[in-house]
Amino acid sequence: LIRGQMADPAFRAEWERTAVARAVALCLVRYRSEHALSQRDLAKLLDMQQPQVARLERGDVNPTLETLMRLAGALEIEFTIDVRPTTRKARLVTKRAQDRALASFARHGAVALVAAG
Repeated sequence: LIRGQMADPAFRAEWERTAVARAVALCLVRYRSEHALSQRDLAKLLDMQQPQVARLERGDVNPTLETLMRLAGALEIEFTIDVRPTTRKARLVTKRAQDRALASFARHGAVALVAAG
């Protein structure tokens, strides 16, 4: 279904715009599952309200840098974000991070990669 929808420029733009949100959502759902936590339990760990966790898990919002820092500190998840011109290869991001990319997309002459682990 998604592959066919990617031909639609509006769908593709929205898909790319929410790539970071989907990557973070995947990390949070995986973390909760691995640690047998409810959204309420996770919210306590993050010093957030449960509805905030629900929005992050649904990928409704692109998390701010502050939110990513909160997740990394509380859950010991490492996030790597690389944004560079499409004309350059990644120099500051490890090969492992590139291989573990949760999201990668290009627009405005730049490419963005998000990895977590």
